[in-house]
Parts: sequence; structure tokens; C-alpha cells
Amino acid sequence: MAINTSTSLSDQYQNHFSKKLLSYAVQALVLDQFAEKVALPAKAGNKAISMFRYGAPSTAGIETLNTEGTKPSGTRSLSLTKIDKSLIQRGQVIELTDILTQTDLFNSLQQSIKTQGEDAALDLDTLTRNTLVGSNVAGDAKENGDGSDLDNSDTLNEMYAGGSANYTDFCATTSGNTLAASDILDAVTKLKINRATPAKGGMYVAVVSPQVLSDVMKINEWLNAAQYSNVSELYKGEVGSLFGAKFIETTNPFVSGNANTADDDRFDYDASAGNGVAADKNVYATLFLGQQAYGVPNLGSQSPFSPKVIIADGPDKSDPLDQKITVSIKCYWGALRLNPNYYVIMRSKTAYSG
Repeated sequence: MAINTSTSLSDQYQNHFSKKLLSYAVQALVLDQFAEKVALPAKAGNKAISMFRYGAPSTAGIETLNTEGTKPSGTRSLSLTKIDKSLIQRGQVIELTDILTQTDLFNSLQQSIKTQGEDAALDLDTLTRNTLVGSNVAGDAKENGDGSDLDNSDTLNEMYAGGSANYTDFCATTSGNTLAASDILDAVTKLKINRATPAKGGMYVAVVSPQVLSDVMKINEWLNAAQYSNVSELYKGEVGSLFGAKFIETTNPFVSGNANTADDDRFDYDASAGNGVAADKNVYATLFLGQQAYGVPNLGSQSPFSPKVIIADGPDKSDPLDQKITVSIKCYWGALRLNPNYYVIMRSKTAYSG
């Protein structure tokens, strides 16, 4: 007697489709919180943003008045520094066919808008990060060998875990190159010496990768954010504090190579590593920030952190049968270093091996 089984009648079975979408990895981006946002009104006749800074206080022009009724022999001159940055356009397009949008199980149009917003956020955060580090990624000017930069002729404050004098010496070290308590204290002290204004709550900000943060959290003096008395003052991504610096975690750090040569690559980020780190890229840059370290324009017609999304769903000469819908995103944007003395680039390796 034949027995009918699920195998013998297998054609009636089909895979069950669950419409519950699984989550995917989204970058933890934090640099937008600390940028000085400067208005650039629409129709102002300019495609660049200019900012200005007067000189710091000085006692050089103050004299002793030996004779009553006489004025000082000299006069105090004012100095004004102009900082310029040309804005650039950034854009991306996703194309969907009419058949897809009419038959797909999930809403591809809605996901396209969400995806492009996430892509734009990552792109702007990356460009801001590269500007601060001085990278030549995405067209930004690369630094000269003496530490001066082609962009605004800035000299950046670079420090190395363990106290190495330069990048080559640091890469040659085999121990003492992870971020330690003394390195954090040195970075905070440098900002204080440079008279950088602390951020919210009277503390500086350290933007750090999860790998380096794992080293920092093992320091005895570490204070977790959960132990704060004023929890309402937390930044997005804040995890704790140490020696006057609040640590903000980012999954989009700048990671450069262990070059160990005179022609080092500390300004070359390996974008191909994606969310991970390539084998030869193991030097992390932690950014210690004061106020007004860097800035971005706040356009009168569109926000750089809320880029314009354009949906085109009508026929034209390139699509006479109306077979495509395009979802596009565009922003007009630029980041500039306002005062390199107000932030420190701290290079370190990590003991994390996962």
C-alpha cells in the first residue's frame, strides 16, 4: 500500500515569507553634535563660507606709565584671521522600475529614501572626520611632511599614546601604544594650555572608536555614564568620562596604517575596510574636542544634516514609457577647521583583538 508523504507531494509546498524585516547595521555617527553651525542665507551671492577670528589676548603692548598724564608710546594693533571653505555638492541616485514598485513585497521606494538618508549621514560624518584629521580622502588637501596643512595652512595638534615624538616612532613601538590614563590627561591638558573652551557641562569631548574605548574602560579611574548625577546632559553616544573629557562612541573612526617609514600614511584611511579594519590599518585617531574646533554651514535653503530628497516619477525624453522612478539625494556642504588649537588628534593602537 502506497503512503502519501510530504516528499511525494512536494510541489504543493512553498517557502513562507515573513514580512518582518531584519535589522541591519547602522553606523553610530556623532560629529554633527559638536560642529559650529554657521548660517549661510539663500541668495547671498556666495558659494563659500567665511569665518573670522580676532587674535588672542597679549600683554606685549601694555607699558608702564612713568609720567603722570602721558600716554603709552605705542598702540595696540588688532589682528583678524579669515577662514574660507568652498562648498561642494554631494549627491546619489537610486533607480527603481515600475514593475518593481508595483509588485514588490516590500516598499522599495520607502526603503530607498531611508537608505539614502543613512548614506548621506555617513558621507557627511566621514568628510568632517577627514577634514579634522587632515586626510586627502574625498579631495581634501593632504598635509605636508612638517605637519602643516594645505587647507587653511593649519598646523594640527597630533599626540601619540605612550609619548612617541612622531608617527614613525609610534608605529615602531611594540608596547605602551594603547590609550592609557596618562595619554588622556595629556590631551586634556593640551586643550587647557591652548585655552580651548570646554563643551557642555564644563568638560571636553573625546570621540573614540569601540576598539579604543575597550582599552579606556579598563582604567581604574573610568566613570561610566550611568554613574552621572545629571543624566539629562548626556550627548548622543556618550558612554562615560575621565579626567575632564566625556567619551562619545563612534563606529566611523579614522584608522590609518602602521607605516613605520618616513613617508608615512597616517592621513590615508582605508575605506575598503568597511565596518572592520584592514590588517595593515591598526592606528586609531581619537579626537579630543573643545568648542568651535570645526564648523559647517547651515544653509538658509537646506540643512546639510537634512539633505534634500528628490523623487522623479514622470516620463521624459530619457524615459518616454515612464518605466523608472528615481530617488535622489543632494546637499551643498563643506566642513572647515576653525581653530586647530581647540582639538587634539590622539593616535593609539588597541589591545582589542576581536
